[in-house]
Amino acid sequence: MATITLIDPAWVPYFSTFLFVFALIFGLLSYSKVGDFNKRVNALLALAIAGFSVLYEPLVVTLSQYIPIAASVLIIVFFLALVKKIFEGKDSKQAKDYFPLIVVIAILFLLLIAFADVFLAFLPGNFDASVVLWGVGIVFVLLFFWLVYKTGD
Repeated sequence: MATITLIDPAWVPYFSTFLFVFALIFGLLSYSKVGDFNKRVNALLALAIAGFSVLYEPLVVTLSQYIPIAASVLIIVFFLALVKKIFEGKDSKQAKDYFPLIVVIAILFLLLIAFADVFLAFLPGNFDASVVLWGVGIVFVLLFFWLVYKTGD
């Protein structure tokens, strides 16, 4: 039985390294506003850095081994940036509507409960699954109650 592959498996580490470095550099340049460039310049800088990083073989090998851990760390960092953006107060006269955010957090928490065994498969071997799920659950519940409290103002 013949199978047709769209991407040659030998190119996957290079492709994933390019995408990871490009997304990381572009996100950092856009978020930090270093140089105050527009998005096109940030994309070109990220493209150049990602292109050169693919040429460095030890980086490709290392990232292909550690990209799941690095992706999970980045998810946590972006979640913390989202929480920071939620909690930072803006002195606006208009009250912010937190109800859609409360609903999204509740749905994400229910999805976490439903698919906990799927998420646990991606944990590195040295993490205790129950501790990680308790920690994530506590963060979700605290964020949920904080937003409910902020809505009551």
